[in-house]
Amino acid sequence: MGKTEPTIKDVAKLANVSIGTVDRVLHNRGRVSKENIERVTAAVNKLQYKPSQIAKALVAKKKNIKIGLTYPLVEKEFWSEITAGIKRARTELLPFGVQLVTDHYSSYSVEDQMASVDKLLDEGVKGIVLSPSGVTGRLEKISGVMPVATVIDDIEFKGKAFHVGPDDRRIGRLAAKLVSLYIGAEGKIALFKPLYTTEGMRVRVAGFTEKIKQDCPGIEIADVSTIAGISERDYYINAYAKALEVINRTPGLKAIYISNGLTEWIAKAVEDTGNKGRIVVIGHEYTSGVEHFLKNGIIGATIYQNPSQQFYLACKLLYGLLAGENHLPDGKNIVTNCSIIMDETYPFSRYSGLEYL
Repeated sequence: MGKTEPTIKDVAKLANVSIGTVDRVLHNRGRVSKENIERVTAAVNKLQYKPSQIAKALVAKKKNIKIGLTYPLVEKEFWSEITAGIKRARTELLPFGVQLVTDHYSSYSVEDQMASVDKLLDEGVKGIVLSPSGVTGRLEKISGVMPVATVIDDIEFKGKAFHVGPDDRRIGRLAAKLVSLYIGAEGKIALFKPLYTTEGMRVRVAGFTEKIKQDCPGIEIADVSTIAGISERDYYINAYAKALEVINRTPGLKAIYISNGLTEWIAKAVEDTGNKGRIVVIGHEYTSGVEHFLKNGIIGATIYQNPSQQFYLACKLLYGLLAGENHLPDGKNIVTNCSIIMDETYPFSRYSGLEYL
């Protein structure tokens, strides 16, 4: 029988450290003492251990892998958070010769998204990460020749590599539960949703309404309104105006649920109509005005999905595919964590970062 190749377990045993420590040393992920680095290095040299990932990374470096990322920079405070995740992924992948090429556009239209994708293709990318605005034949055609991964929102299309993002149905059901916690077993509520209802947003709203109907029969969804817009400013102005309109025409309103990150603009309308203490807002994400409305009790809770985390994981997983590793969970759907931000939890929460990884 031939000689058995040493494994990472053998390296960990010889170095008297954990397998996780060996992995961090081999992949230069930090959080390892100088002493342990020296132990692992000595064990690797003695055993002549050659981890497959390093070999594949050297091949990938010669190929000069480029990964393209594109996203809609409309609600800037939400989308700009992804830069932390991209920056970390870029730092970790740079030693393997990987370049991350980013582009963005200023709407939620499929046409603008595909124009951005074309720019990335012109740059010679070998794979693409995007938050989809919709399905097109061109997207399926592209996924036939290179891996295309989705983040934030999910859609089904032929050849999709994988998806990284929250479980939107459960998030919607969670929002309904939060509404019931704040207003009790009965009362009128309003539901606001954006006009650009993507698949993820549709599923989120469906989860919210089904939870209300199933578990909260005394709660009435008295108004369902759509917020339209083209530019970022449009959405902010229209969200505020629509909230004013609904509040004025719905006597006895106890809560408003906004299914995306326009939470603070809905809260501003509640404040300006003098309904502090009478109407509570449940929403999503963290923007600059949220802290004020959390402290004065107008926003009861907001569900934060940490977009940095999603883009970071997508970049790393896509690199794994391009390097030939293909270590993906069954179903190719990676569900990321979310946080509930309330006035009570605000001091302990973290934003625009990767603390949850």
